[in-house]
Amino acid sequence: MKKIVLLMFLFCTYYTQAQISKNFKETPLEEVLNELSKTHKLLFSFSNEIVKNIKVTLDIDNSSLDEILVHLKALTNLEFKKISERQVIISYPNNKVEICGYLFDNITNEPLPFASVFLETKKTGTITNEKGFFQLGDISLDEKISIQYIGYTNKTINASFFKMSTCPRIPLLSKTTSLNEVLIVEYITKGIDKNIDGSFTITNKELGILPGHSEPDVLQSIQLVPGIHSPDESASGIQIRGGSPDQNLILWDDIKMYNTGHFFGMISVFNPNIIKDAKIFKGGADPKYGDRISGIIDISSDRKVPEKLNGGVGINGTHADMFLKIPVTNTIGIVLSGRRSYTDFLETPTYTALSKKVFQNTKIIEVLNPLPLEMDDDDDDEILEKIGKNNFFFYDASAKLILDVTKNDKVMVSSIYTNNDLTFEINDDEDVITDDLEIKNEGISFSWKGTKKNHFHHSLKAYYSRYNSDYLFTERQELIIENQSVRKNTVKDIGVDLNITYDFNSKNFLTFGYQYSDNDVFYTITKESEFETPINESNTINNKTNSIYTNYKIILENKSFINIGLRTSHYSIINKLYLEPRVNIEYPLTKSLRVKATGELRHQPISQLVEFEETQLRLENNLWVYTNNKIPILESTQFSGGLLFSENDWNFEIDGYYKNINGLTSITNGFNVINSDLSIGESMIYGIDILLKKRFKDFRTWLGYTFNDIEYTFPEIQETPFPGNNDITHNFRTSNSYTFKNWELSIGWLWRSGAPFTDADLVNEEILYKNTNTGRLPAYHRLDVSTIYRFNIKGWKGSLGVSIQNIYNRKVPLSVSYRLDDNSNNGEIELNKLQQKSIGITPNAFFRISF
Repeated sequence: MKKIVLLMFLFCTYYTQAQISKNFKETPLEEVLNELSKTHKLLFSFSNEIVKNIKVTLDIDNSSLDEILVHLKALTNLEFKKISERQVIISYPNNKVEICGYLFDNITNEPLPFASVFLETKKTGTITNEKGFFQLGDISLDEKISIQYIGYTNKTINASFFKMSTCPRIPLLSKTTSLNEVLIVEYITKGIDKNIDGSFTITNKELGILPGHSEPDVLQSIQLVPGIHSPDESASGIQIRGGSPDQNLILWDDIKMYNTGHFFGMISVFNPNIIKDAKIFKGGADPKYGDRISGIIDISSDRKVPEKLNGGVGINGTHADMFLKIPVTNTIGIVLSGRRSYTDFLETPTYTALSKKVFQNTKIIEVLNPLPLEMDDDDDDEILEKIGKNNFFFYDASAKLILDVTKNDKVMVSSIYTNNDLTFEINDDEDVITDDLEIKNEGISFSWKGTKKNHFHHSLKAYYSRYNSDYLFTERQELIIENQSVRKNTVKDIGVDLNITYDFNSKNFLTFGYQYSDNDVFYTITKESEFETPINESNTINNKTNSIYTNYKIILENKSFINIGLRTSHYSIINKLYLEPRVNIEYPLTKSLRVKATGELRHQPISQLVEFEETQLRLENNLWVYTNNKIPILESTQFSGGLLFSENDWNFEIDGYYKNINGLTSITNGFNVINSDLSIGESMIYGIDILLKKRFKDFRTWLGYTFNDIEYTFPEIQETPFPGNNDITHNFRTSNSYTFKNWELSIGWLWRSGAPFTDADLVNEEILYKNTNTGRLPAYHRLDVSTIYRFNIKGWKGSLGVSIQNIYNRKVPLSVSYRLDDNSNNGEIELNKLQQKSIGITPNAFFRISF
């Protein structure tokens, strides 16, 4: 009976509620809720602030409670959540986001302290701290955030932007340098950004972890960009869109660098701890960059006077380093750095792996490689006794003086010194064989930049650079020299650059500039032997270059970009004037999609000769030479065009390009055709670069692909065209990185087509080459991993990490050459096929601490 009464009561209650009819017109929400509380026996929980000043118009005509709540949510934009049959909680919807971030200068990447950050509707906000950091708390998604900083363009950002990234880095544009706006922050990975002029900026301090590298290396980092790679796995052997390494213009604080690698190119000569940033052009370079026909790598060290004393030390598997940043006064600062390898007294697994790579096919590797298993300890000791000395080490040092002369004028003096030194000696019962190789590059630069009357910007730069390579091979028997080879190469380069830029307004910029350089190039090759005719070749060339350039740049509100320039150069060595028109255009089709195109004509009077003189060491056989009556000037015509899409942390870019290079020679491109006559030819390069990148909070993944078709035409070598030496048709790279608290992890895989090579036979004790570059080496691939842990203890910042290149130890030939050798058993001449193989498994570890 009780159950029947209860059911009847519930039925009547529901029937009564269902039959309720009520009309509300512009009625305060609080009054509506009170009415519903009585009629539906409900308890509404809310704060007076939430329902204040909200009025609703609502018809309740036999509507259920759920229907009523849905209508109220739509009318008020509030959340009505039933937590029981009798209680409803009213709250704001979950449309808020945490607002925080870091402001920085888009050119110098310096933090911007004391900038104003506020809500446009409420005019309340905060200022950034010394690190450029700000925080506003939870803000409605439909709010607008306004950012203001003296001397910079105001910026307004929707609060919804912060939902895509936690505390993002936000660049601000200087009103006088707004042209160099960063278009896409974290274009590939953290610290690699895309500029509006099509170039890339690598900010070393912000650079994220790279697969296979425990510490940042600017020349290794740029190889993540499609169209840039190093076929020989080195840091200095960079090829950009089919151009050879010597065709790249590489600057360190405006100093032209002629040697960029330690340990025969495996490590860059630039200390990463003082690098501020590097700007890289694959094409469409500003006309102020001259004398090279391929890519531009413009590296700069710190440009700001240090606010306080700071520095650091570190050690890894090949070398140790240190740096200091010293504030002398508020307007004067000094930056010092140095690195030195310890490989001359300690051989680590990293050094052993790199040594096997760079010394292969030389007598040195015979000592570094493990001895055959059948040898006993006595044999081991006997061989080791023959080695009198085996020393290899490298070091570099740099110093920079920074002066803020006035608020608008900055003066900087920078210097760099790099050295590679190898001494290798074998001493047996009869002969003493010695190899001695030293490679140095030193330079100094002066820079004065300033602004006058807010519209005129002047720049005066001067530099001196000297490169020296000195190799000596000696074979002695009882103190009598039986064989001796000498190879020397020296480049002296001094230059100045003066330019003035006028800002018509914030969108139009006109630049005029003049450059002068004076270069001396010297090389000598000598060979003396008791049984052969002595060889003595020497050459010294001087060239003076006078260049005038002008540039007109336009940047519009929609971020469209037009750059039209002209460079005119006169080279005294050939007494001829060359014109180099250049154009670079980018235009946004939509907010997320841009179309771009470049075109340029460029010339290069200096290049590297590939010298095939037989030496015992067979390393660093490239010599810098100038255009002369045998070697013509290089001329490159380049065009490119593509699309760029960027939205919601997705980046997609496709770029097609064409490059025609005239003036190539067989001795500057190295066809392994020993003692052949000089041949002059050209190359035709077609390519496509594709990049796809996505960021998911702390996880980043990117895919890069390059297609290259490089065709050489050298009529004196072969009647028909043939693949170029660097014709790596397909190049694919995928990399992934993940950040978790203080840990950074990275894994990457690289695959590319094999390079072409020329096969050969032995005929009448001479090398007979077959058709040029008709063979193709096996495909190359490797898997790399890295991990870094960062910590902070009482103001001391530290990091330690481990990396492994080629984790599955796959080794394939990257290039092939040939050498005639005497058979020690029968005295007959043999043809040795020398395969330069890829690097094996290479572990590395580092520890760093800074203050």
